[in-house]
Amino acid sequence: MARATAAIIAERIDTLQQKILEGASNTVCIAYARREWGVSRAQGYRLLKRAWQQIAEDVDRVGIDRREMLSWAIHQLQSAAGLALSQKNPGAVVGAIREMDALLGLGASSNARGQRCR
Repeated sequence: MARATAAIIAERIDTLQQKILEGASNTVCIAYARREWGVSRAQGYRLLKRAWQQIAEDVDRVGIDRREMLSWAIHQLQSAAGLALSQKNPGAVVGAIREMDALLGLGASSNARGQRCR
């Protein structure tokens, strides 16, 4: 099989980056790369690693701080909970709320020593 050009590789990395940002897991991204581009699993992982590096570089360049990232994560989880509610999927609603609890330390389980709130 012919080697991909630098332009094709860059396009593939951008595609994987977009998939990651849309919420696709690493496994889904690798399966996509193998199916769509006919690459090996190892090459898929190399492309995926470069996509993650590109995301990290984008975040670093913009200079997003911890509070801004937390705000974004909260917004995403609120959106996910809203979508789950509209789809009548209580399990997904609970999952989104649990994730918000983990990020924000809202519940009794967030007590530093694991003790119940009194």
